[in-house]
Amino acid sequence: MNRIKFKDFIKLQRGFDLPKSKMIDGEYPVVGSTSIIGYHNEYKQEPPGVITGRSGSLGVVQYITKPYWPHNTSLWVKDFKGNIPRYVYYFLKTLPLAHYNSGAGVPTLNRNHLDNLDICVHELIEQQKIASILSAYDELTENNTHRIRILEEMVQLIYQEWFVNFRFPGYEKVRFINSELGKIPEGWDVRKLEDIAELKKNKFQETQHTDLPLLDLARIPRKSLSIQGFGQSNEIKTSRIVFSEGDSLFGAIRPYFHKVIIAPCDGITNISVFVIKNKNDVGKYFLFNLLFSDKVVEWATQHSGGTKMPVINWNVFKTMKIIIPRKELLLLFESTVKNAFDLIKLLNLKNLVLRKTRDLLLPKLISGEIDVSNLDIAKREQEE
Repeated sequence: MNRIKFKDFIKLQRGFDLPKSKMIDGEYPVVGSTSIIGYHNEYKQEPPGVITGRSGSLGVVQYITKPYWPHNTSLWVKDFKGNIPRYVYYFLKTLPLAHYNSGAGVPTLNRNHLDNLDICVHELIEQQKIASILSAYDELTENNTHRIRILEEMVQLIYQEWFVNFRFPGYEKVRFINSELGKIPEGWDVRKLEDIAELKKNKFQETQHTDLPLLDLARIPRKSLSIQGFGQSNEIKTSRIVFSEGDSLFGAIRPYFHKVIIAPCDGITNISVFVIKNKNDVGKYFLFNLLFSDKVVEWATQHSGGTKMPVINWNVFKTMKIIIPRKELLLLFESTVKNAFDLIKLLNLKNLVLRKTRDLLLPKLISGEIDVSNLDIAKREQEE
């Protein structure tokens, strides 16, 4: 391994300003400090991209394989200086970047503070081997994530067709009547969210639940059922709440209104997340799809309070008017989509295991504790 200065390893560059009001929906991801925060019709950089947080949240490193727009809240690698991009990505994941905070109020990573840091990096052939080993786990994870997206689209299509377009089984024989939300099938009701859902407020007690994983909505892609990973229970210092498998988690603060997940297991999350459980005759899958729908997200956006950080209050959210189908149709929907959600849960749990295994190997490989010099590993065809 070679001991060099960080500035001789890579060059980091501040991202580009792009206010939400100027973001035009397109195919190119806008990469923020912890995740993709939106999509734009223009891009600034060609792939591969390695990005980390510059302002707000520090320490999360992302790898992008398509043209992208690095947001001004991020730092992106402008010059890899001949190093393997995937190796750079994995190397940065081992650095305690959050410790280099130079902001008094908002956490800020000053790239200049890293330049004179002494680091040890591998020769190129070893970089390629390490990148090949670790990316194999990421490729399996991405394959599972792709399957989750397909299942997600299928479930949402059924929900949209049955409960938004009203083309449910037997709809041809149903009469439509007037309601305060427009025409609805006869036998359906207009209710409030609180009639079908309850907010859980089980506070996290460290002495009782130290083994519970932490789910941070910042790690979840926008409008996706794919969970990117659990953290450790000590990562959030503010108040936390406990959730159970099957609960719906809804981000109560913008920009996390579009971050909605059905929990694959028990865990804890930030108190700024609504942990919602279904009640009465409404199943958990119908409730989740309702919360996941664009109409509910739009309603939460319009009724949010606050200026700097808009937030929806549960006492407001629970008054949202919704259309509730007949009981037998709700039961049919639950049974129709159950297998898809069971598979989504399984794939998410598999991904969590893959990421955990990768993260156990990662520091050992990057530090040289595991020597790869004598490993016979064929060079993988990568984006680099």
